[in-house]
Amino acid sequence: MVRYRVKVCSVSDARKIDELAGSKFGINSLLLMEDAGSAVFSLINEKFGVLGRKFLIVAGTGNNGGDALVVARRLHAYGGEVRVLIVGDPVKYPEPAKHNYEIIKSLGVDLRVVKGLEDLNVLNEYLRQCDVVVVGLIGVGLRGEVLGLHREVIMRINSSGKVVVSIDIPSGINADTGKVCGVAVKSYYTVTFGNPKYGNVLYPGYHYCGELYVSRLSYPPELYNSDEIYAELNVPIQVPERVRWGHKGTFGKFLAVAGCRYYYGAPYYVSYSFLKAGGGYSRLAAPRSVVPYIALKCGEVVYIPLEETSEGSISMKNYEYVLDIIKSFDIDIVALGPGMSTNSETQQLIQELVRDIGKPLIIDGDGITAVAKDVDLVRKRKSPTVLTPHTAEFSRITNLELKKVLEDPPTILRETCRDLNSYVVLKGAHTLIGYPNGYIYVNMTGNPGMAKAGSGDVLTGTIAAMYGIGYRDVGDAVRMGVLIHGLSGDLAAEALGEDGVTPDDILNYLPRAIKMLREDPDLIVGKYMPKII
Repeated sequence: MVRYRVKVCSVSDARKIDELAGSKFGINSLLLMEDAGSAVFSLINEKFGVLGRKFLIVAGTGNNGGDALVVARRLHAYGGEVRVLIVGDPVKYPEPAKHNYEIIKSLGVDLRVVKGLEDLNVLNEYLRQCDVVVVGLIGVGLRGEVLGLHREVIMRINSSGKVVVSIDIPSGINADTGKVCGVAVKSYYTVTFGNPKYGNVLYPGYHYCGELYVSRLSYPPELYNSDEIYAELNVPIQVPERVRWGHKGTFGKFLAVAGCRYYYGAPYYVSYSFLKAGGGYSRLAAPRSVVPYIALKCGEVVYIPLEETSEGSISMKNYEYVLDIIKSFDIDIVALGPGMSTNSETQQLIQELVRDIGKPLIIDGDGITAVAKDVDLVRKRKSPTVLTPHTAEFSRITNLELKKVLEDPPTILRETCRDLNSYVVLKGAHTLIGYPNGYIYVNMTGNPGMAKAGSGDVLTGTIAAMYGIGYRDVGDAVRMGVLIHGLSGDLAAEALGEDGVTPDDILNYLPRAIKMLREDPDLIVGKYMPKII
């Protein structure tokens, strides 16, 4: 397996790396700017060639624009036909961007300055004539919405149909959240520096990056791999050996407490996905009346019929029985909540089981609704706890408005994991996996075809399966469960198209996904992770 590790930075992390590069190692900002421009130049040379090609460089008046000016100089040196458009007043250039501006002026490169909307005809002309547009308009220092002149420039670049290469992050993307700040550059390629920023790997920013590349510049590894950077990409972990002499108990004993009269899919998906992802022994404790119907569809699961409320949900009468099952069968890991309903008696049962189950516990669906009413139940647990909310459920857990959560998901996730001493899987496009210590992994697998009811239940069973097959560090099991679940959805989408992917398809492609993880993890890295250049 390729040893691949890429940390993910906030803007403050990136600035601290720059500061330490200078103060500790004497790597000044002029050298870093030269490295940055050269990295972008190298990518362009590899993808398109330079000699005889026509390039438009669109530069802002910050250091992101200074990087662009280095690109312009390198392209000019290698025989490219280069035109530079500076948006704003060059007087504002800080060092070392100002230094590179003076060099560009001295080279006699075609250089124009656009200070207002009335000057934009030159942009239209240059866009028509160029082969490639290189954009270093607004970098990680973006504040607020993109308005006025910068907004109009970005819109014209986007409508030009030209190949666009962005420097560090597409202009208009918030580097801490991935949000589009009004408008953003749609790129074919983006070269980011040191480490990806959150905005490079979270949607919609990731979509605007196109193909993402990372250049380490001259940063020492101890800076970009610093222990003070508390996030990284979720990459494959070696799968534990599936021993030839193992039996069903060797590969995990799982109990799912799930389902009610109205939800037959959730208990089916959570219990069966455990087996499809490699788990050994799956038990499903569900309301007595629904068990026969699920059993007709899935004979591989062992069923435990439970007493019901008048609404057909799991009754409080089962409290002692469920705990006894966990003890009697030496269950390794438990899932609680999928499809259990919001019946008040059932919600109370969930709360008491959360308090008293002394095994690793995955809380999903209606289980999250129950614990959101009393998060102290989670805080006080001694055994590992995994919560798997989507953003609306996460809003209820944190008691924050959804809008507030979406403003800065990584920060709020980090605080919540520490507060609850729990693993939290914040589901979405590029799911975030938070650890009890606040460390975050960004998952890169998955697709929008998976956004269907039942997909999360498959995820819960898959996480449990990873624990069962031997990832006995709960964090590793959670990470690989999320990765495999997304990969399975991607394999299904490749075969069937995204629109028609169902939870059944995700479930049925789990064996292929785990096979790929076991046999060719480098293929997963190559397909999903940004390339280091």
